[in-house]
Amino acid sequence: MSDGKVKFSVLCSMFNWMQRSKSSSKKRSKFRKFLDNFCKSADDYFSAIRLLLPNLDRERGTYGLKESVLATCLIDALGMSRESEDAVRLINWRKGGAKTGVNVGNFALVAAEVLQRRQSLVSGGLTIKELNELLDRLASSENRAEKIVVLSDLIKKTNAQEMKWIVMIILKDLKLGVSEKSIFHEFHPDAEDLFNVTCDLKLVCEKLRDRSQRHKRQDIEIGKAVRPQLALRISDAASAWKKLHGKEVVVECKFDGDRIQIHKNGVETHFFS
Repeated sequence: MSDGKVKFSVLCSMFNWMQRSKSSSKKRSKFRKFLDNFCKSADDYFSAIRLLLPNLDRERGTYGLKESVLATCLIDALGMSRESEDAVRLINWRKGGAKTGVNVGNFALVAAEVLQRRQSLVSGGLTIKELNELLDRLASSENRAEKIVVLSDLIKKTNAQEMKWIVMIILKDLKLGVSEKSIFHEFHPDAEDLFNVTCDLKLVCEKLRDRSQRHKRQDIEIGKAVRPQLALRISDAASAWKKLHGKEVVVECKFDGDRIQIHKNGVETHFFS
């Protein structure tokens, strides 16, 4: 079954199951079963995995919707008064108090509570393909009014549980309790290595759709972003020193800021941040 027919509700069921499960191996197994049952082509894989790892998807632009802006857009998409109790809850989702409820501090759950009073309990039948098309529209929308129209369409085609996950996809944090490394490895043993030297999720899905076929290690390519190597976290200085095996080292301060990667090929220059 291709992603054009697979309902987003199927993916939501997997998300719900993974979020409830405490076993990393069972989460990976559940993901593998989803891939085997519902993904048949590179497009199918990419359509699903970009929703599972939205923070790694470079094909789609940024939404320009952090929680505060998303809250007001949802309020307008639902046609609520800014002074209504639910609107205030969305706007003040971080704040505690008698009217905020147990989900204070979790925007997606607060939004789901508000939405379930205004949406049908039954799924509208939105497919994974349709969701990706709507998210593309949301990302390419040039102004707030256009974004509200897309959010309104999403609300009409989903129920509150599905919208909760869509909100989390927009915020690029699904909180599934499973690492990118695990997702990559379950998709293909070489997926993480290829992504690290290309930062291209679509390319990974296209080249590695056959899990039984190993991929020759790819070198860095000018014009394709390389994933930076991050420092390993250690519990204390003594543990870090032990890992150095007595070697002489130089230590420098770590400053906050933007990491920018520059690729230059003749007169052609690419900047990645």
